[in-house]
Amino acid sequence: MIPYLLLLFFVVFTAYFGRRSGSKVAHRISIGAVMVALVGFAGLRDYRVGTDTGTYVRQFSFSESFASVTDRGSEVGYGLLAWLARNISDSYTVLLLMIAAIVVSCYVPTIVKLTRRYETALFLFITLGVYTFFFNGARQGIAAAICFAALPFLLERRLIPYLLTVGVAALFHQTALIALVLYPLASPRVDWRRLALVGAATVVLVVFLQVFVGLAATLLDDKFAAYAVEGEGGGQVWVAFLLGQGVMLYLFKDKVRDQNGYYGRLLNIYLIGLIPAVASTLSGVNPSGLLRLHLYFSSVAVLLWPMVFLQFKTTPLRGLLALGFAGVTLLFFLLTTSTFSNLTPYRLNLEMVSW
Repeated sequence: MIPYLLLLFFVVFTAYFGRRSGSKVAHRISIGAVMVALVGFAGLRDYRVGTDTGTYVRQFSFSESFASVTDRGSEVGYGLLAWLARNISDSYTVLLLMIAAIVVSCYVPTIVKLTRRYETALFLFITLGVYTFFFNGARQGIAAAICFAALPFLLERRLIPYLLTVGVAALFHQTALIALVLYPLASPRVDWRRLALVGAATVVLVVFLQVFVGLAATLLDDKFAAYAVEGEGGGQVWVAFLLGQGVMLYLFKDKVRDQNGYYGRLLNIYLIGLIPAVASTLSGVNPSGLLRLHLYFSSVAVLLWPMVFLQFKTTPLRGLLALGFAGVTLLFFLLTTSTFSNLTPYRLNLEMVSW
């Protein structure tokens, strides 16, 4: 866990001092250093870091021809990326660096653009598992990152750019199409009626899960049929945390000055994401399927919490809240990173010198 904690502290403190410096040059250098650190940490890791990394590395060795890319059907984005990396080098480090560069380039500039104290959002970007998600689900991680980069278009109500960006995301993973429903559903108002709709939609999804999954398998890809296969379940810690966080963000909604409606729209997105998360647990299906959809929604928490903290002007109260919140999120980060998805121990790829 020590490498992850060192990365976390470097990112937060570099961003903090860059923002507080008052210099545009220092600001840009600090953001650049943060992005380089995040890309390097993910891209230079060994294939054993991350449950699915080994699978992507094996697929990488079969990406020599353009024909092998077209075999991926409609999700050609990742295939093209792997093919390009394979033509640059035989080392899988190139592929991991390219994946990390795309993901980080989508998240970090968007975070900096949408949050005033972006060091808090970057802290959450790492501790809430948004950053480490693509260490496993690379294709879905890229798709979710591109959808996150589309959030400014959604908030500014620019439909065409939003649709085009989500379309690009779907080239990496078709589940990105779920983000299309967010544009009309992400209203600036959140009340008990919306909570009731979320609860009702969760019940409907649980009852008719086979129908919805069967429809997705027919219209998109047969692989989605696995989303409804019952197993040992799992992901209860994640779902409990997502639910608790959703309750807190909802309770704080009246404290946030939200003249442009950004908090309300983002909170609606978060609440909608609880539907597949809770349905996954109640249905007892494999968490690597339905539960993973939460990333398209829950990542907005990294933008919501900084808005909440800015409303507390009393320094002792804000300091106490920040300290407690940091403790909870760090504990969650330590628990999930050390026990899930083979993220620990972190190892560097010692063979990268071969390329």
